[in-house]
Amino acid sequence: MQYKRYVLSADAIEVPANKHTAVYHRERGGLCLLDDPARRVLHGFREGRTIPVTWLESEAADREIELIQQLAARGLLVSNEAPIQPAVSGNKINVIQLILANACNFGCTYCFEGIQGKEMSVEAEVTKIDLSRLHAPDEIKIDLHDSMYASKERFEHQYDPANRHMKPQDAVRYVENALAISRASDVNSVMIQFFGGEPLLNWKAIQAVLERFGNGERDRMQIAWSTVTNGSLITEEIAEAFARYEVAVCVSFDSPTSPSRPLKHGGDSTPLVMEGLRRLQAKGCRVAINAALTSSTWNEFDESIVDLAVDVGAGEIGVVVDFDPGFYARFGGQQIVERLWRVVEYGRYRGVVLTGYWHQIFQLLTGHDAVPERGFKNCSAKGAQLSIEPNGSVFACKAGSTLLGSISQGTALLDAQPYQAHASLRHENPAPCRGCEIEGFCAGLCLGPLEKKYAAIDAVETSACDFYRGITRKHIESLRPFEVATFDLQTH
Repeated sequence: MQYKRYVLSADAIEVPANKHTAVYHRERGGLCLLDDPARRVLHGFREGRTIPVTWLESEAADREIELIQQLAARGLLVSNEAPIQPAVSGNKINVIQLILANACNFGCTYCFEGIQGKEMSVEAEVTKIDLSRLHAPDEIKIDLHDSMYASKERFEHQYDPANRHMKPQDAVRYVENALAISRASDVNSVMIQFFGGEPLLNWKAIQAVLERFGNGERDRMQIAWSTVTNGSLITEEIAEAFARYEVAVCVSFDSPTSPSRPLKHGGDSTPLVMEGLRRLQAKGCRVAINAALTSSTWNEFDESIVDLAVDVGAGEIGVVVDFDPGFYARFGGQQIVERLWRVVEYGRYRGVVLTGYWHQIFQLLTGHDAVPERGFKNCSAKGAQLSIEPNGSVFACKAGSTLLGSISQGTALLDAQPYQAHASLRHENPAPCRGCEIEGFCAGLCLGPLEKKYAAIDAVETSACDFYRGITRKHIESLRPFEVATFDLQTH
């Protein structure tokens, strides 16, 4: 009989979860729950254990062997002869973001774009960024008059009157080009997102794209549609079209009492947004609420947003946690975790799921090698997304400042250095991330603040790390048996 020696992987992470122990591979995932006897089997491999090769190649003869098979398959047990290497993603475009309008009818106090469409000197804005890096290295404040952008190219696009609205015929052509790029990267399923500014200021372009591409079958592609909107411009026609084409509608709404999302002229936006939500609800649209947890909304972010979601038939709330690095230094990772978790638990009680970049870390580690298949960690801007401006220019995302090129370049976009630099972050985390318990699933803080603060996309904002780790642990600690794979060897 042949034997092989296996040892507990150095990448195995254990977290207490009620009466079980949660264990996963920090690069590959495979989160599962072990009872105490199963955990003892896992720990029996700490110093190495020699087992028959047939144990892993044949049907398990008992529950302990079955457990060992599962632990080895998850990469938690590794052979000294052949350590398991994490799978690596190639070039893949999974998300296409259309910037329909660089304009908005709201004046949100924390908007990452600042005032859309303002006429300013590009040179003055770039100088302002240089000064902010010099004088405020610990905090890049984002408010209505100061965007997070950090490059001359980005400011030129923001302030160019010719780049305000995307023409319907251009929108169709851009999507055709983007789908061709996705197919060339062996992708057959994409998410297309209507974004802005406020995308519904350009309803004609959205309508043209939906009517041309439908579900994607004509273009040999499966298309999932979504939009992020402030909800104030939703008409009966728009709600009906969103229902027909199964567009997931993410409506930004922080709290029924929040003063942070006024109309441009200063008026209260709430009545208009509620009217839009009711129209979506009446048509049976898939609706999510998009809320922000920021310095501006800290006092208003509470359980009331969950009650509102229930009222309008939204089963999901996407929470955008502040892009400002200073937010994490001001409140501290643990306090932010507790503030958010209180609302997460209330959402569970009322049947509403709270999601966001922070939640996707947990979702990914419950899978096994899910990141290579998905194409990105919790940030699609790192190699998996094309954000297309009205004039056809491409950035990694609307919050980013690095110009990748033009959509007319086709697949040549993916060969150019700017895209390659973003794509490398899929699997090559910056040095401070090495060894982190969520390294394989966390892409760190949003690219925009990193570019503004550090003039780099491969920087790490360490003040945010405690939050990402902490909220992930909260999700793991709250797991109940059989919500994920559970291995119990205890006989009852």
